[in-house]
Amino acid sequence: MKLNEVIRTRRQTLGLTQEQLAQKLGVSAPAVNKWERNLNYPDITLLPTLARTLGVDLNTLLSFQEDLTDQEIGLFLNQLYEISQEAGCGAAFQLARDKLREYPNSDKLAYNAAGMLAGVLALQPEDSGPDRQAQDAEVTALYERCVRSADPQVREWSTYTLASRCVKTGELDRAEELLGQLSDTHREKRELRARLRWAQGRREEAWVFLEQELFDRAHSIQTTLLSMIDWALEEGDRERAHILADAAVRSGEVFDLSDYAVLSTPFQMAAADQDGPKALALLDRLLHSLTVPWDLAASPLYPHLPTKDAVGEDQRALIPPILDSMERDSECAFLRETPGYAELIQRYRNEVT
Repeated sequence: MKLNEVIRTRRQTLGLTQEQLAQKLGVSAPAVNKWERNLNYPDITLLPTLARTLGVDLNTLLSFQEDLTDQEIGLFLNQLYEISQEAGCGAAFQLARDKLREYPNSDKLAYNAAGMLAGVLALQPEDSGPDRQAQDAEVTALYERCVRSADPQVREWSTYTLASRCVKTGELDRAEELLGQLSDTHREKRELRARLRWAQGRREEAWVFLEQELFDRAHSIQTTLLSMIDWALEEGDRERAHILADAAVRSGEVFDLSDYAVLSTPFQMAAADQDGPKALALLDRLLHSLTVPWDLAASPLYPHLPTKDAVGEDQRALIPPILDSMERDSECAFLRETPGYAELIQRYRNEVT
C-alpha cells in the first residue's frame, strides 16, 4: 500500500476520525485529509510520531520493501506483457526501468524482467525500428548484471541465458567464458556446450555432447517410469502400473536403449503378477543381454558415441549380483519355485566363472 492508504487504513482500524488523529499529532484535520487523498505528505519530522500513533514501524508506514515476492514479480511480468501489447516495446522497457529503479537491488526482478523484455523483442520484426539494437543491448546489460548476483540461483540462470545469447550472436569467446562459470550440475550445460561447439565448427564434439545428452535423458525417463510403476504397485493400482510399463517399453525401443533397459519393466510386472513362467523367460532374456556386447554406435540415434571394447565384460559383471538378489529376495520366492529356475541360475553362474 502507498503512504496515503496506510494512513487511512490504520486510522480506520484504530477507530479514529481524521480530527482525532490530527489532534494526537498536533496538526489540522484538513492536513490529515490531504494526506489520505494523496494531495500532500506529512512533514518528515512527523513520520516517527505518525508511525507510533498508527501502531506501525516506519518501513510499513513508508511502504518500504527491499525486494518483491515471487508472486509480485509474476504480476509485474503480466503487466509488462500487457503494456507491450497495448503501447509497444518502448513503453514496456520504460515500465521495467521504473520498476528496477524502485527496487535497485532485486536481481530476481532484473532477471525476470530481462526474460520478458527479450520475449517481447522476439515477437517484433528484426527491423522493427532504430531502438531495437539499443533495447537488445539493454536486455544483455540486465543479464550481465545478474551474472554477478549474490543469489546463486539467479547467477546460474543468468549465466546460462547470457551464454546462450552469446552463442546466438556469435560472441563465442564470451560464451566459452560463461560456460566455464556454470556449475557441472546444471542440467542444460551439456546441451549448451554442444551448441557452442557446433558454432565453433567443432561438429564431431558437438554431436557427441548432444547424443550423450539424449542417451542420458532417455535413461532418466526409464528410471522415472520404474519408480512410478513401483508406486502404482504399492497403491494397488495394477492397471496403471501396466500402462506405465508399456510406456517404458515403448520409450526404450524408441530411444534405442539396451535390451536390458527395455526388458526390465516387463520383468518387474511379471514379478508383481507372480507369473512364474513369464518372469523366468524374461529373466533369461535379461541375463542373456548382459553376455553380449552392446554396440551403441550401431543406433542411428547415437552414431558418434564411442563403444568401449570391454562393454561386454562390464555388463557381465552385473550378472552375479543379480543372481544373488534373485536367491535372497523374498519377492522372488515364487520364481524360485518355477520349473527351470535352478537350471537357469546355474547356467548363468557358469557363464561368468
